[in-house]
Amino acid sequence: MKTIIFTLALLLNLSCVTAQEVTIKKGTKIEDVKKGTYYKTDKALLNKYLGIWSTTVNKKVFKFEILKSKTEVDGIFIDRIVGRYYYDEKSDVYLSDATYECSAMEYGLDVLEKGKLRFRFFDYDNDKLGVLEFELIEENKASWHLLERGGYRDESFRKGFSVPTEMVLIRKK
Repeated sequence: MKTIIFTLALLLNLSCVTAQEVTIKKGTKIEDVKKGTYYKTDKALLNKYLGIWSTTVNKKVFKFEILKSKTEVDGIFIDRIVGRYYYDEKSDVYLSDATYECSAMEYGLDVLEKGKLRFRFFDYDNDKLGVLEFELIEENKASWHLLERGGYRDESFRKGFSVPTEMVLIRKK
């Protein structure tokens, strides 16, 4: 009987340890980082970015979806911002839950507060990388500016991108 009670107490204790969540708000200082803890970003900072942003370019629909992804880093869990795009009937990439063409390069509460994110961008059609600057202009309206990323010996930047490089997007959801 003692063994059963001990085992149940141990399982309950372990489940409590792994299920810890800490919401990070502006000004929060974490003194002791605990493995297995999920350090969530304040919803007030994330929600202004999350959702589907879209526009129409030359009678083609462009959508950019920004999502929150819970990511494990060195034994702790944090929120990461990722994105995927849909342009002109290329929905197979957009609908795949495993495919993210973009991930935020700089991340932190101060970056989220400023209203401007920089993403690593991958163009599958042209097989090349770029840098996406996504900036909130006003509530539910943002600018999209896709920059070439190429060095002295990298000629891939001459191809251009398969998506528009500058546009204004409106949040739909």
